[in-house]
Amino acid sequence: MSNGIFGSLSGAYLAAAKNTFYYILVAPWLLKPIVLVIAIYYAMALVGVACIFAVFIALDWLAMLTDSIRGYFLRLMEHQSEAIENSLLAFLFRPLLLMVITPFFLLAVFIPKFSSSNALTHLATNELSDMLSGAGAFKKINQIIWKAANNLFVYVVKAPLVLKPIAALVAIFYSIVLICVGAAFFVLIPIDWLSRLISNIRYGIVRFANRQQDSIRHSMFSFLFAPILLIILAPLFLLLILLPKFTTDVDIEV
Repeated sequence: MSNGIFGSLSGAYLAAAKNTFYYILVAPWLLKPIVLVIAIYYAMALVGVACIFAVFIALDWLAMLTDSIRGYFLRLMEHQSEAIENSLLAFLFRPLLLMVITPFFLLAVFIPKFSSSNALTHLATNELSDMLSGAGAFKKINQIIWKAANNLFVYVVKAPLVLKPIAALVAIFYSIVLICVGAAFFVLIPIDWLSRLISNIRYGIVRFANRQQDSIRHSMFSFLFAPILLIILAPLFLLLILLPKFTTDVDIEV
């Protein structure tokens, strides 16, 4: 099964259905017949919800493909930025390649993601801090472009004395263009914050569902009410998860 949000939620609801029957083993003997009937009804409803989430697993696969494409362009842009200072040809052409790649990355970023990676692998200790840090694709691109502008002048320092005046003029021109591009990405950084907020909502939903399904087998109260809570909240979970996400959390998904 997919390791995305929908696959994880479908698995959590199936586990909840299984745990309703597990509770029968630990229930008092006098209550076992009643518990069995309740477990059957709960399990049927929970499996039904699990099947609904399973229908959307294709969005998990699409999200992984989207992240792979975004990650590829990010790595490609970072490589161009770092290589600028290596040689004259790199100094002349890597900035141009960087600017050519940028529109393709933007196209990949604005493909909306309706799923995310598995929440169970992303137990951030301070999610609000992570969100406000803007640790997303637009901030990463901004850093790559500023580094490229800096590396232009690193090459000027390393260039042969005869080439320094021409190299300096080229570096100034390229850096002005790069700074303008970087400024455009800087304006888009709030979308990174929104992206992280959406990710945290998705991860929180999966963690909540897993806590509830695990609690079912531990007490009569959880057996009676956790499945009802999961079933009632399922439409809200689906609505919140389907909020589109237009950027990528670089530190966790690329």
